[in-house]
Amino acid sequence: MPVKSPYNRPYRPIALTIAGYDPSGGAGVLADIKTFESLGVYGLAIITSNTHQNDVSFKGVTWLAKKEKEKNMALLAERFPVKAVKLGMHKDLQDVVHSIKLCEQHFPDIKITWDPVLAASAGFDLNIKIGKNSLHNILSKLVLITPNQQEAEKLGKSKNANEAASVLSKECPVLLKGGHSSDKKHSTDYLFINGENKKEYSSVRIKGIEKHGSGCVLSAAITASLANGDSLKEAIDKGKKYVTHFLKSNNTLLGYHLN
Repeated sequence: MPVKSPYNRPYRPIALTIAGYDPSGGAGVLADIKTFESLGVYGLAIITSNTHQNDVSFKGVTWLAKKEKEKNMALLAERFPVKAVKLGMHKDLQDVVHSIKLCEQHFPDIKITWDPVLAASAGFDLNIKIGKNSLHNILSKLVLITPNQQEAEKLGKSKNANEAASVLSKECPVLLKGGHSSDKKHSTDYLFINGENKKEYSSVRIKGIEKHGSGCVLSAAITASLANGDSLKEAIDKGKKYVTHFLKSNNTLLGYHLN
């Protein structure tokens, strides 16, 4: 039975996001927190960077020192039993490994998802080097990675996103996002597990529903469901449903979250 709060309501499960700060609120930790709260999960955040952007323009990034992350993680761990964490924008793969080690140190049973940000949607390339050992140290600790097609190709060092996702999935499940694919009529995500394509999530593209940060929102919704105790496939199904509502919420680049 869930523990009761002083207000005679069950405490919410707690999820953590470790990612960049986007002042527009469309992506990064602000988008993650909105998603967590909308799905009944209390959200905590540790920022890896301050980005200088709005919904259409990315001008640069100021990275925070790892010791800042360590201080915040230790203080949060004193008070909150975090169930799941989403990793977003990091300086490099070694920084991602550092976040994973901190999570495991303070929350041994935590479920970790990674939404790799290798380039900003406005065209700013973070120039992240893909080292085989660092990538293995990351993938072996995850319950899910959610790359788009370009990110999968870079991580898997292949010109074919599906082949790259298949290879990556031999170490952890991969949800290959199709929003940036060349298919103008449909957007299809593919779930790869142990090298095999286990499920496809296809939807008709609707003109005018593109949203800044939709990939962040999808992975955050999956993380929230994992914090709620859902299985991975249940979490992905719920995440896909949530992001569909988010995409259809209005005709601007900044989507609205569910109440």
